[in-house]
Amino acid sequence: MLRRALEVGEAETEGGRALLQERYAALQRQIPWLYGIILANVLGLHLATRGGLDAFRHPATLLVVAALVRLAHWMKVRSRTLAPEAIRRELMKTLAIAGLFSFFFCLWALFLYGEGDTDQRNHVILFGSLAAIGCAYGLSSFPSAGRLPLLILAFPLALRLVVSAEPAHVGMGLSLILLTLVTMRLLGIHNRGFTQLVESRSEIEIERKRAQAAERSANEEKARVRKVADTDPLTGLANRRAFLAALEAAGAESRRGEIAIALIDLDGFKPINDTFGHAAGDAVLVEVSARLKHSAGAKAFVARMGGDEFALLLRCRGKGDAVRMAERVCAELQKTYRVDGREFRISGCCGVTVHRSGEADLPQALRRGDTALYSAKQDGRGKVALFSPQMEAGNRRRVAIERALREVSVQKSIELHYQPIFELGTMQLRSFEALARWRHPELGWISPAEFIPIAEQINVVEQLGEKLLAKAAAEAASWPEPVRLSFNLSAVQLCSLAAARKVLRIAEEHGLDPVRLQVEVTETALLADFEVARRNLRILREAGARIVLDDFGAGFASISYLREMNFDTIKLDGSLITSAAESEAALRLLKGVLGLCSSLGVPCVAEHLEDERQIALLRKLGCHYGQGYGLSLPLDAAAARQLAAAKLFPLRRTALVTEGARAAA
Repeated sequence: MLRRALEVGEAETEGGRALLQERYAALQRQIPWLYGIILANVLGLHLATRGGLDAFRHPATLLVVAALVRLAHWMKVRSRTLAPEAIRRELMKTLAIAGLFSFFFCLWALFLYGEGDTDQRNHVILFGSLAAIGCAYGLSSFPSAGRLPLLILAFPLALRLVVSAEPAHVGMGLSLILLTLVTMRLLGIHNRGFTQLVESRSEIEIERKRAQAAERSANEEKARVRKVADTDPLTGLANRRAFLAALEAAGAESRRGEIAIALIDLDGFKPINDTFGHAAGDAVLVEVSARLKHSAGAKAFVARMGGDEFALLLRCRGKGDAVRMAERVCAELQKTYRVDGREFRISGCCGVTVHRSGEADLPQALRRGDTALYSAKQDGRGKVALFSPQMEAGNRRRVAIERALREVSVQKSIELHYQPIFELGTMQLRSFEALARWRHPELGWISPAEFIPIAEQINVVEQLGEKLLAKAAAEAASWPEPVRLSFNLSAVQLCSLAAARKVLRIAEEHGLDPVRLQVEVTETALLADFEVARRNLRILREAGARIVLDDFGAGFASISYLREMNFDTIKLDGSLITSAAESEAALRLLKGVLGLCSSLGVPCVAEHLEDERQIALLRKLGCHYGQGYGLSLPLDAAAARQLAAAKLFPLRRTALVTEGARAAA
C-alpha cells in the first residue's frame, strides 16, 4: 500500500516521506541526463529525417523548446530542499510531462515511419527506441513515470514494426517488445531494491532518532539525578558535594585571580529548632539561604554544607574585598526573622580565606577556612575572621593531636584521674568521676575539651572511650561497694547502636557491677540521635546503672529531656554555681533550678565548688551532692583508692591532697 501510494507521489508516513524525498533526490541527479537524451534523440531524428537545420519550422520544435524549458526549471530547483507536499507536486508534474513527451514523440515517429523511405524508417526505429529506453532509465527512480516512455512510445512503435511488410522490421518490432518487457521488469527490480534500500535507511534513521531520543532522555535523567545529588532538598542551594566540585573547578582555572572561600556557621539556631520544632527551624534555614544568595551577589556560589553550616565561593580583588563581602553577609543574617507570627534573631560567624587560581592543595584552603571560622566563633556571635598564618599554629597542633590519637600506643598512654563526689550533708564519699588526663611528650598537657572533640571527628572516640572505661572499671572494682564510678559517654558513643551492650560487657569483664556504674550524658550527646540514645540509656538503666544528665543549665532544651527521659541524677553546670555568688538574680535562678529538680524528685550534683562559702550555700539550698576543687582535686588511682577506703572527708583539702596531686590537676 505504501509503495503504491509513493509511486503516485503520495506519502503519509515517516517511511513514505523518506522514500519520497529519496526519489526526488535521485531524480534531481538524473534530470540533466534525461533531458540530454530527449534533446539528442529529438534533434537526431529531426536532422536525419528532414535533412538540415533549416527545417525547424516544424512541430518537433515544440518538443525541443519544452525540453529546454523543463531542463532550465530543474537546474533552478535542483539544489532546493522541498517539503514532502511540494515534492509530490513536482513528481506529479514529471509524470504528466513524461506522458506528454512520450505521446507526441510517438505520434511524430509513427508519422515519419509511415511517410518515409527505408533509411528514414530505420532512423525512426533507432531514435525512437533509444529515446524510449533512455528516458525509462532516466526516470528509473520514479517507476510510474519511467514506464510511460515504454508503454506510450516503445510499445506502439514495436507494434507498428510487427505489422509492417518488411521482415527485418518485424524482427526489430519483436525484439523491441521483448526489450520493453525486460526493461519494465528491470525497472520493477530496481524499484524494489531502491525501496528496500530507502526503507532500510529509514528504519536505521528511525532507530538512530530513537537512540538519540533515548540518549537525550538518559542525559536529561542524568542531569536531573546530578542536580538532585548536588542540591540541598530543603533550601535548593548546592550541597557540600557540589561545593567541593565547584571549588575544584575554580581552583583548576589557569587565569589569574583570587577565590574567596567563606564558611558560615549560624549562632542561636539550635534553640529555635529545639523549642519551636523542625518546621520553624527549616523555615529559618530557607530564609537564611535566600539572604545569603541576595547579599553575596549573583556571581557567588552559595552552598549549604549541612545542618546550619553554609559556604560561599566567589572571585574577589584581594583579602579586603573578601572580608567586606563576609561582613555584608553576616550583617544581613542578623536581621529579624519572622516565621508564623514569631520573631527570631540569629547571627552567623564567618571564616574567610583567599586562594589563588591555579594553585594546588584545595583541601588545605578549605581547612584554612575552617580554622578561620573556629577563630571567629571564639571571638563571639556574628564575627568575621580572615585566615592568618598565626591561626595555622593552632591548626598544626590539631593535626598533631589527630595523628597521635590514631596510634593505639598513644591511646593507651592517656591516663585517668578521679574526682570525688560527696554527699554535702554528711560529707560521705559517694562516687568518683573518671577524668581523662593526657600529657604528650611533645605537645604537653592536652585537655579533654581539646582532644575528645577531635577524637569524635576522626572516629576514634569509641575505641578510646572503651579503653578508658576498661581502665576505670578495673580500678573501680577495687573500691568499697558503696562508691560508684561515674563515667562520661560522648555523643558518638551514646548514639552507637551497640553502645549500651559494650559498656555492660566491659564492666562485667573487669568485675564492676553495673549497679555501681553512673553514666553521664550531656544534652548535646542526646541531640545527636535522640531515639538511639534513649534506647541505649534504657538498656543501661534496666541493667542497674544510674543515668546522670550532665551540664544542666548550660543548654537550651534540657527541660524537655527531663520530661521525656528518667534521670537518676542531674549535674548542675558550674556556671550556675559561680554566678550565684555574684548576683541576686543568678542566685534566684539557682534556687529555681534546684526547686525544679526537687519537684521532679531527682537529686542534684553541684560542679565546680571552689571554696567553703559555695559549699555552705549549696548545702543550705538543699543540693544533695557536690564536687570541685573546694572539696578535692582529681586524684590519681592510688590516692582515689586511699580516699575510698577512708570514706569520710574532712573539709580541708590539704588533709587529703598532696602537692603532686594538686599539680596533676
